[in-house]
Amino acid sequence: MNVKILLYSFGDLLRIIGIAMVFPGIAAACYREPHGVVAFAFTSMIAMMIGSFFRRHGEIGDLSIKDGFALVAFGWLAAAMIGAIPYMMLGMGSIDSLFESMSGFTTTGASVLTDSNSEGYWIIDGELANQSVAFIVAGSVEYLLWATTNTTVSAMIPEHPTYYGLLFWRSFSQWLGGMGIILLFIAILPRLGVAGRQLYRAEVPGPEKESLTPRIRQTAELLWGIYLSLSIIEVILLKVAGMPLYDALCNTFATVATGGFSPQSMSIEAYGSPMIEYIIVLFMFLAGANFALHYMTIHQDRRCLIRDPEFRFYSFIIVVSTLFIAATAGMMSPLPDRIRCALFQVVSIMTTTGFSTTNFDTWYPAAKIVLLLLMFVGACAGSTGGAIKVVRVLVILKYVHRELMLAMHPKAVIQVKLHDITVKEEIVRSTISFFGVYMLTFALASIVLAAISYSDQAMNLEAIISAVASCLGNVGPGFGPVGPYMNFAEIHPLGKLVLILCMWMGRLEIMTVLVLLLPDFWKK
Repeated sequence: MNVKILLYSFGDLLRIIGIAMVFPGIAAACYREPHGVVAFAFTSMIAMMIGSFFRRHGEIGDLSIKDGFALVAFGWLAAAMIGAIPYMMLGMGSIDSLFESMSGFTTTGASVLTDSNSEGYWIIDGELANQSVAFIVAGSVEYLLWATTNTTVSAMIPEHPTYYGLLFWRSFSQWLGGMGIILLFIAILPRLGVAGRQLYRAEVPGPEKESLTPRIRQTAELLWGIYLSLSIIEVILLKVAGMPLYDALCNTFATVATGGFSPQSMSIEAYGSPMIEYIIVLFMFLAGANFALHYMTIHQDRRCLIRDPEFRFYSFIIVVSTLFIAATAGMMSPLPDRIRCALFQVVSIMTTTGFSTTNFDTWYPAAKIVLLLLMFVGACAGSTGGAIKVVRVLVILKYVHRELMLAMHPKAVIQVKLHDITVKEEIVRSTISFFGVYMLTFALASIVLAAISYSDQAMNLEAIISAVASCLGNVGPGFGPVGPYMNFAEIHPLGKLVLILCMWMGRLEIMTVLVLLLPDFWKK
């Protein structure tokens, strides 16, 4: 690895995060939150200083494959650590802050926040907040103003502290993470054969569809353009549907990134609007599809999405799961309401967004099992969603079908095909390998979390399995004490570290992290 080139790249990443901190700082200022302004100004300064230091001691150059893996893996960790500083300055503990920040940048949506104000917005526990660095600094500044100019800013500060700036950052970090995931998909993971791009090439016939453009930067700009366009359109639609602008921005950041961090403690149920629910369902569905296919549908072939086998299978799973849950969840509402509720939760869980409009933890076991399975399936390759991915499940099913056919016809030559295009054997092998590694990681993490939580009676088998599946798949809520209207706050600190590791590995599709453990990776 070229350390100097990596340092320069890390410097750029940290400077970007430092600039991004300006936006929640502005939100904090608009809502008269001096504690928030202090937290984000300090964090921005730290990120910019460290980033500038790295750039000064680094050098510009082309990243090698090893450099790319190291930049992605450690870059996500660095982003989460810097992003955790505002949480810590506003009163949260170090592990909880890292958990919330990692959940944001990995677009998971699992939270350790527990309190809300009278308007339903998340807040930090008052006792912790009053002793926080940001509050002390803000109070000191207020005192200095009074002592030197005989003026006070008390009238400008709400009687009960709010955290609109922090909640904005919470959702905005997911939006930034989603942009990073798009670049990860087109630039880094194809080197490992795990990103699904090879499968994407096999699915879509024609030389013009091998890639969007020959240059990674141009491709990233095109896909980010779609990402930004979806965000703008959703904000407008949510505002028209009656959602306040602040909420529309935060929920849009979390929707397009398939993250699930809503500023409201009751998630999307807080708005009580079927229209808002349908708008969010639509954009979760679009965000869970392949972004490259969105581009080609707009600019090349309008039937591209419809003809894509992964997208068809993705849609099929959603329809079947929705109808099954509407019939078996035990909801007592009229049929149209049951279908709407089931559709929202199916799309939310499968796209790994994690929003909720009802407490699905109270549903009958059959419906909860379907949701648990959807946590493993996940969204489409090339989307901002997590988990195993639909295309891998499709390839595995076709592989199993081929093996069954070969059992009956041993001498037959049968290929695994998608859209009448043969999938190369090395891609089939890498898909099966990824599935095995994913399930092994899930099993090991579940065992470790169970061992750590042995004295916590609330962390039963259902809670442990759903917590690990949710964090590894970047979903958000699970069942029981980590359900949609609960949180991860009561989990043992070591258990939170395990789940932080799961979020990180799951977001980077596991292989990107495991390759760092190979001795050959560190050899020159």
